[in-house]
Amino acid sequence: MVRGIIAPTYFWPGATGVPDGWSRVILAATYVSTVLLNPDSGPGQQQIQEFVDITRQSQAAGLKVLGYVDSSYGSRAISDVLSDIDTYSSWYQVDGFFIDDMYILVKNSSLYANESVARTQLIFNPGAPDVPEAYLPLADTFVSFEGSATSYQSFQPAAYTNNYTASKFWHIVYDCNSNATINATLQQFTNQTAEFLYLTDLGLPNPYNNLPSIDTWAQLLSYMANV
Repeated sequence: MVRGIIAPTYFWPGATGVPDGWSRVILAATYVSTVLLNPDSGPGQQQIQEFVDITRQSQAAGLKVLGYVDSSYGSRAISDVLSDIDTYSSWYQVDGFFIDDMYILVKNSSLYANESVARTQLIFNPGAPDVPEAYLPLADTFVSFEGSATSYQSFQPAAYTNNYTASKFWHIVYDCNSNATINATLQQFTNQTAEFLYLTDLGLPNPYNNLPSIDTWAQLLSYMANV
């Protein structure tokens, strides 16, 4: 089974880490297929040149760049969601979209009629377990697990999971803060029908404000190189 990394790069290029997180992701493009662009919990109020530049650098390295859009479980007006999508397309020429907390939003067909969405890669994060199987054709990939390393050990995928290719599922695991938890997470992932993994030693309240530590990132890349 092919395995790979999708990286939630929710931080400014060059702002954190030595080397910075975006540079480390680009250097790991052999194993990272996709990154998520998130200037300000969405595209923000103005185009930011640093994000234009890092989008181009990432795409030149062969990465797909998806714009982060929060749907707030359908509480945001669909017009606002579509506005974010169009803004990403205009300002950053992204390759697709990551729709967060979309458990209710998927019922709104106007999302899929949008030209920017129709021709791009889509990842959905339901923000809730047990996504109805009928939703699965609506996106290329779903986050089917997001939680701590401890909770991942008891994770049981939905019964329908094995009816689909592994590329339909992405697991995100945080609080992998020791070699033991990293190894246990990788072993659990090996046994799952899921192509994509992101693990980090960072934890709540925000495990996505940087890449994992250099050592943890290196262990994840080593796993991908040998799996």
